[in-house]
Amino acid sequence: MTQIAAPTVAFTEPLTSPARVHHPATLAELLEVAGTRKRIVEAWGVSARTYDTRKRSPGTCTIGELQQLARVLNVSEEELFAVVRTEAGQRAGASQS
Repeated sequence: MTQIAAPTVAFTEPLTSPARVHHPATLAELLEVAGTRKRIVEAWGVSARTYDTRKRSPGTCTIGELQQLARVLNVSEEELFAVVRTEAGQRAGASQS
């Protein structure tokens, strides 16, 4: 049986020279390379504690937060949602085992 690769979000760090492209497979990985925590907290309009919760448990993100994150990072909403959906599904499956 062929294993299908998990979806990723291609993310470019524009201020590095040369630009670095990341392919994070989890929301936490994306947030790690996305820039400052403050920037995302401000975009989401949440506390730092809520940001940390979202990072640990991507299934707790609201649709609006994910849409805003896609806009802030200039990434495709579809790719971002696919990563979060896959990650949340994997965690749910692991907790049922």
